Amino acid sequence: MLSETEETGFSAGSFYQSDNQLRQAFMQAPGALAILRGPESLCEFNNLLFQKICGGRDLLNKPLRQAWHDPEGGEWFRMLEEVYKTGETAHTYEYAVTADWDSDGNLSERFFDFACSPHRSAGNDIDGLILFGHDVTVKVQARQQFAEQQLLFKDITDAAATALWTVDTKGDIIFVNQTWIDWTGEPYDVHLGRGWIEFVVPQDREQVINNFRRDVNLKSQYQVDFRVLRKDGCTQWVAATGKPRYLSNGEFAGYVGSCMDITERKKSEQMLRDSEERFRNIADSAPVLIWMTGVDKRTTFLNKNWTQFANVAELLSDNGHLQSSLMHPNDKEMVITSYNQAFDNREEFYLEYRMKSGEDFRWIGMKGVPRINAGVFEGYIGSGMDITDMKEHEQVKNDFIGMASHELKTPITSIKAYIQLLLSIYKDRSEDEFLLKSLNTVNKQINKLTRLITDLLDVSKMESGRLSLNCEPFVLNDVLNETIEEVQHTATHHDIVFTPAPSYTVNADRDRIAQVVTNFLTNAIKYSPESDRIDVKVSATEHEVKIAVQDYGIGINPEEQAKIFNRFYRVEGKNEQTFSGFGIGLYVAAEIIKRHSGHVWVQSEKSNGSAFYFSLPLYRYEA
Repeated sequence: MLSETEETGFSAGSFYQSDNQLRQAFMQAPGALAILRGPESLCEFNNLLFQKICGGRDLLNKPLRQAWHDPEGGEWFRMLEEVYKTGETAHTYEYAVTADWDSDGNLSERFFDFACSPHRSAGNDIDGLILFGHDVTVKVQARQQFAEQQLLFKDITDAAATALWTVDTKGDIIFVNQTWIDWTGEPYDVHLGRGWIEFVVPQDREQVINNFRRDVNLKSQYQVDFRVLRKDGCTQWVAATGKPRYLSNGEFAGYVGSCMDITERKKSEQMLRDSEERFRNIADSAPVLIWMTGVDKRTTFLNKNWTQFANVAELLSDNGHLQSSLMHPNDKEMVITSYNQAFDNREEFYLEYRMKSGEDFRWIGMKGVPRINAGVFEGYIGSGMDITDMKEHEQVKNDFIGMASHELKTPITSIKAYIQLLLSIYKDRSEDEFLLKSLNTVNKQINKLTRLITDLLDVSKMESGRLSLNCEPFVLNDVLNETIEEVQHTATHHDIVFTPAPSYTVNADRDRIAQVVTNFLTNAIKYSPESDRIDVKVSATEHEVKIAVQDYGIGINPEEQAKIFNRFYRVEGKNEQTFSGFGIGLYVAAEIIKRHSGHVWVQSEKSNGSAFYFSLPLYRYEA
């Protein structure tokens, strides 16, 4: 008769009689291990991890049902019975268990994959089961985290305002986000593979495909603009950008990219092109020379009139210096200096110079203004006109004025001499009061006429560049006193009050400065007919002396103040009546001061009088 051990391969406590080292190895195994005996699944052995899975209960020689929690309604134990019955190993995966794994009083969840195998006796009969559980918590948590990341990625991509996509090396779509689906109105699966190309406007498909083939061969960044057919029937412009994608082993895997809605940008670009076309048409039809430059001073646009005036290629390659290669040699330095100064200061400018047109030089009047877009300087735009005929007419006029003024000066001088003689003869004859009064009146008018002729001659000299200055140091107060006294003799209704000031020395043309003061004073008297006072004041800074002539007359409107020193400009008085004169006195004064490196300006309010100023550099005596 066979013993129990010979019949079943087990005897009571047979495992505990095995090698102690093997038992210790099983107890410390990283997996959960249990040996069950008989169809009742009596627990003959379990290690510490398996005991924790069972809630820390004592399982030895007890049915597993007393300790094992089966959350699936007995499915676990039916699996054990099936293995015991069939002898085939069975598996269950990611079995969740909550326990105090570290024996610190804190419960946490872990996951195990279990394998249940039959245990056979020496006679190859199934007499028990072997359970082994492998902790797969890290794998489960990693998968859960990956799933959460995938969900987050989907949420992010679906929330993006741009369409995101991934294609393989053949150009087949393997992913599109919700934005692309919303644009087209078709489900996700429709776009996979080559389905997406059906939503590209037919006229753009060839370009899109050819660009992809070219870039995928080069493995370069993919960029193309194309139109998409939207679900609402509209056409939408998109800018597609793709970046090459590589696997961890360095193998090229296709592209990942985006499509941005650029419909509004395309509309703006088209509007800009239309605007530029309208501008070009208007500019080409305008009877003036129109030009534009960039911030680097280089010419960027010339209208057609330039082609009729000069060679366009030469103009465009002229480094932006207002076509300096075509300028008259005598004008080039002045024009370039003035242009660069205005450009650097972002100021308007107006220049008159000669430019070659065909075989001749023609006079051009050129104006330029800064181009400012949203506060950003973008260069200059300007226009020019051929003013050759005007210059010639002006020269004829200046020659005539000069000749007429010169011819008038001789008889006027003779008349004045005879008047002075008559005044000296009859000055003591009280019975000839009317005659004396008449002679004085004629004398005053001759003085006015003399000043007018002098101004006209000066204008002629200025226009022709023949006005000369004889500069020498002198005390400014001396000239002011002399000039004020001279004018005061003719100003019967005004007191000219000179406020005493320190003696300042200037290096200037004494007669010309006296002429400026005279013009300021006579102007102040003329435009303050209802006032009886003119003030003259002098002040100085470290480098210059300033003279002010203040009247209390009709004043000047702000819009007229910028024109007051222009040639032939006159301020109108009451009832639109114009004051007498040609409007050249202040112009002559301003030009004289300008040639002395000084400045002229005015401060005025309508009906509150005016203060005219001019400044001159102070003279410094050398030690």
